[in-house]
Amino acid sequence: MSVFTTLMALAVGIFLGCRYHFANKVQPRRFTADWPGRDEGGALYCTGDTVIAVRTGSEDDSRTVVAFPGFLEDMRYFQALYQDFTGQLILVNNADYHNPFDGDITPLVDWSANPYPLGTIEHDGFVLAQVVQQLASGTQVTVHGHSRGGAVTLEAARQFPAVMRPEERAVSAILEAAVLPQARTVGPTSRPLGFTIARWIFPLVMTLLRKAPPERILENPMMRPTNPLKTALCQSIFFTPRRYATAVTNFVSIRRWQAEHTAVLFNGYAHIDVVIGEKDHVLDNPTMTASAEQGAEQNAGLNIVQTQQTNHFVSLEQPAIIRALVDSAKP
Repeated sequence: MSVFTTLMALAVGIFLGCRYHFANKVQPRRFTADWPGRDEGGALYCTGDTVIAVRTGSEDDSRTVVAFPGFLEDMRYFQALYQDFTGQLILVNNADYHNPFDGDITPLVDWSANPYPLGTIEHDGFVLAQVVQQLASGTQVTVHGHSRGGAVTLEAARQFPAVMRPEERAVSAILEAAVLPQARTVGPTSRPLGFTIARWIFPLVMTLLRKAPPERILENPMMRPTNPLKTALCQSIFFTPRRYATAVTNFVSIRRWQAEHTAVLFNGYAHIDVVIGEKDHVLDNPTMTASAEQGAEQNAGLNIVQTQQTNHFVSLEQPAIIRALVDSAKP
């Protein structure tokens, strides 16, 4: 074996060792937020590695919103949007992400075991369907998924069609800037080589970005337009996963899921609003729109909402658009 070959083997070994270490190291929780206690109508639950936040609604509002955040996001994404929502509110965290809320957590020990690998869209879809079935008490239920959470929303209906299209109540979906079947991401990671490189270096890059100045995120095109809430939440995205190995699985699962599924999944809900940003710097707008249009051919209840002055975070950039869709369901 030549000296060059030996050095290359050593370098690869060091890289793989560092990658394994940073991928599986449990990262400390950095960001927290307030959630009402039980005496204020709030509660925190967990099933497996997933934390669920529930807030009861007023007696005269029969609606429930169940919301699932996107890749590298946590439940705080929806807090401001639904702060004054008077129905029942349920926020479901990405599995193996830090719980941003302080308080006692009640394990849901009698729930079914999740058969899917941690970090996959299928895993989170299984949990989301259980939440709708077991915790959502409203007669009108809106399942709101942002980005990867949109795919989780569709996946939940694929696994449990009777839960998401029941006869006894209305269940609809809002897919906000969503990961959709046969669509793709933006930039180099949408191509095979870029995807492979990103997959391998992701834990190391994320570790470095944790140490970057907070204002660095403002240089990213996805931050335009911005506001204080959007800036604060996006500055925390490098800190939300407990382990970067889970985030890598999230990333890989997005590409696989989009390739494997078709517009048939849009039949999972009687009504769907697909909300698309004017200029999305995270997900590819043309393929997202094409997927939604194919879905409209499958499901007459699908409505495409094209927005203005928005990027990838419509709930943070133009919250009135999302609230109008939710409030239109009020009896």
